[in-house]
Amino acid sequence: MKDQAEKLRILTRNVKQQIEAEIDTVPKRKHTRVIAVTSGKGGVGKTNIALNLAISISELGEKVILLDADMGLGNVDIIVGLIPRYNLYDLIKREKSIREIMITGPKGIQIIPGGSGIFQMADLKEWDLRMIVDELGSLDGESDYLIVDTGAGIASNVLNFALTADEIIIVTTPEPTSITDAYGIIKTATLRKARGKFHLIVNRVESKSEGDAVGKNIEYVCKRFLNVKVNILGHVMEDSKVHNAVMQQQALMLMAPSSIAAQNVRGIAHSLCGVNAQPRVEPIGIKDFFRRLVKSLE
Repeated sequence: MKDQAEKLRILTRNVKQQIEAEIDTVPKRKHTRVIAVTSGKGGVGKTNIALNLAISISELGEKVILLDADMGLGNVDIIVGLIPRYNLYDLIKREKSIREIMITGPKGIQIIPGGSGIFQMADLKEWDLRMIVDELGSLDGESDYLIVDTGAGIASNVLNFALTADEIIIVTTPEPTSITDAYGIIKTATLRKARGKFHLIVNRVESKSEGDAVGKNIEYVCKRFLNVKVNILGHVMEDSKVHNAVMQQQALMLMAPSSIAAQNVRGIAHSLCGVNAQPRVEPIGIKDFFRRLVKSLE
């Protein structure tokens, strides 16, 4: 009887070890890296940066989804001459699936038109909300990056995206008001316990030295007064090709891939995706991003 019990224990242990070994060999699903692109004020080229950065990351072989979350002023689709038939609100009404509202943009990036849909999510009942979040979460692991083009400023509906994301890219220009507003959004996000890593892009600079000076200034001030590390991703030169691309409703990376601004964005994409540029926190993935976002909107 004792021998049978011992044999049973050995058999149970062997089965357990076999199961654990099989679990270890199953590849873990990689969470999508969620990056919010924001700015302290409008008119600094934030949406253009978000779009062309998404394209540049896609050119590196990564799968990218771009969420147009600039409520009421969303224009990612307009910049590239696309006309979305549906947006996130159609998903919330359960009239369309997430894949039906997404549109394919340049270089295969997938664009989610936000519309007023994200705010409507806050009013859903728990069961409906769970279904919507699960639907959005089905994209997790199918893409490497979710780039979120937020609104500008420090209003709650803008900050909620930044506070929830894995990483926050702040876009500024060399103008004093833009620099002040960029510092303001970093300060506010810090006080509200932003979980992600801060990055900075200085747009529309006249020279490399100007871009470096602005970046170092913001980096120094944030470290001294907020005790926050801001990673300087790089700068984008003032370039007439950017204006031309907007007027022709084409992405800069496609219309003028050799332009100085396009080269700058490409360099930033390399820095962002480099082995030494990983987020300071484990990526939460798309499902948890939207779950936390909805909670912050309540």
